[in-house]
Amino acid sequence: MYQRPRFLEELHEIRAEMSRECDYDIDLFAETVRSGQDPTHGPARNIRGRRVYAPVSPLIEQRQELDELGEIWEE
Repeated sequence: MYQRPRFLEELHEIRAEMSRECDYDIDLFAETVRSGQDPTHGPARNIRGRRVYAPVSPLIEQRQELDELGEIWEE
């Protein structure tokens, strides 16, 4: 067969990473809805052999601040 161009290899890697992130977001949303609590950290990644968590989304922090001020009402 023919050899795959480097561009296609990179494109497939990017697509696979985006797919994993999308799966994580869906799982996180389902868990948030089930538990009723916002996450304490973002997705985990292995960086140089250490498990590192992404920081919490600024939107979640903003929502928590509004909750504390009583500006968000749940019906």
